[in-house]
Amino acid sequence: MKRNRLVIIGLGRIGRELLKKLPRDFEITCIDLNPDLQERARKLRGDEVRFIAGDATSRLVLEDAGVEDADVVIITTTTEKVNVEVARLLKEHFSTKRVISVGVTQENIEALEGLGVEVENIYTASATGIRNRIERKSRAAHAIGLGKNEILEVEVHPNSRLANKPIGALAPIRWRIGIIYRDGNIIMPRKDRVLKPRDKVIILGDPAVLKTVSEILTFSFQRFPLEYGSTAVAYLSGKEDEGFFNELEYLFSVFPLDKIIFIYTKKAAARSGKFREFISGKSFKNIEERETVLSTYNAIQGVISEERGEYGLIVLSKDLLVSPDFRKRRLLNSLASIAVCPILLSAGTFPYEKVVVPCVEGIDVQRVMDTAFEISSSLNNEITALLVEPSGYISTEEEVKDFEEMKKNISDMALVYKSSVKAPVLKGNPVKAVAGVLKDYDLLIVDTGGWKTRRWFSLMLNPDVVWHIVNRSPISTLLIPPVEESL
Repeated sequence: MKRNRLVIIGLGRIGRELLKKLPRDFEITCIDLNPDLQERARKLRGDEVRFIAGDATSRLVLEDAGVEDADVVIITTTTEKVNVEVARLLKEHFSTKRVISVGVTQENIEALEGLGVEVENIYTASATGIRNRIERKSRAAHAIGLGKNEILEVEVHPNSRLANKPIGALAPIRWRIGIIYRDGNIIMPRKDRVLKPRDKVIILGDPAVLKTVSEILTFSFQRFPLEYGSTAVAYLSGKEDEGFFNELEYLFSVFPLDKIIFIYTKKAAARSGKFREFISGKSFKNIEERETVLSTYNAIQGVISEERGEYGLIVLSKDLLVSPDFRKRRLLNSLASIAVCPILLSAGTFPYEKVVVPCVEGIDVQRVMDTAFEISSSLNNEITALLVEPSGYISTEEEVKDFEEMKKNISDMALVYKSSVKAPVLKGNPVKAVAGVLKDYDLLIVDTGGWKTRRWFSLMLNPDVVWHIVNRSPISTLLIPPVEESL
């Protein structure tokens, strides 16, 4: 995956402490007027840190530092005018994803916030505070303890290997769970207490051990789609061409799948000789073939209900299920409602070099982005989060606030996964805006948790944005089941 890029402006006390505390997997560029600080930066981070001796209030210097492509720009100087001028240049001339700055006076803080900057007050600002803003799922204690990351607050990832397990089963050595926060309540840790996804947990212990524990709690270490299973199910209607089987072979070459079950309909069975020619010579492992006279829904339901936890991916031709025909929509909705693993609607757009996630109404952005990051860890591909700006004429203040929060959450997730994400902002009707650019990508990822199951008249009055995007998508589409279906 592409590493996160940070630009730090100013190498005073806070800037140098940041260089010490930030993980080594960030790509960092520093800007400071004093060229003598280059050597100090190298002593702290080695030759991997890039240093620019120059004035950050110069647009050319900022451009040279690559602020346009940076995931976060951090302004650590304590000069009010410099901070505001840098923030103004970033807002007016660059599309910087996120800016964090030290604020000096209340007037200075308000000016920075007016430019869309996250501000740390100078009287409470510290490298730990700024580091906590960047490492959102692992927050170090501030102003208590030794300040050596011996106390951390972490959020339990739904796919963490420790989620849904009792604390007694963890057998912690050299670390302990201090307290659990769940849905606004405080829960005291006991051996029989089960850690739930999204719990916030205070962990204490040896800093070297806590780093690993924090990563296990906040990340899924399994490669996609192993959290669901390692067997693929391919449904053959009889209309599939060689491109469908080529995409299947590609999936087996990049994901840890170890078995495939082909379901042949009556029409597919009649073409089984041709299909076996397509399959012959491909690198499938452990092929199983089944014939069925059941409907698509019943045939797939029959297979996936046999053993929960075995099936990692269901693959169908996109043409089979995506259509304005309301009956096909109902079938896809029904399949999505019973699926305990992702469904891939194959359109032949592989390899998946460019993955796209539409961040619109009805999408569980965090869950879908988690999947995009997991896939990217195998494919080392490019991830784009498509945002659609709320209309300035009809949107409420709450909708605008939610949009800004979503932008910040995407930045947080990119930092957690140590991966850079493109986040272009589109304007206009969300369906038209997103569908209009999908041809530039290879794989669309959405979740099905927010799909609406109302009758067609109700859907005409309040359209299902995600469904319409899937329906108009010309590329292969991965449908992720909601959390409760996959646990």
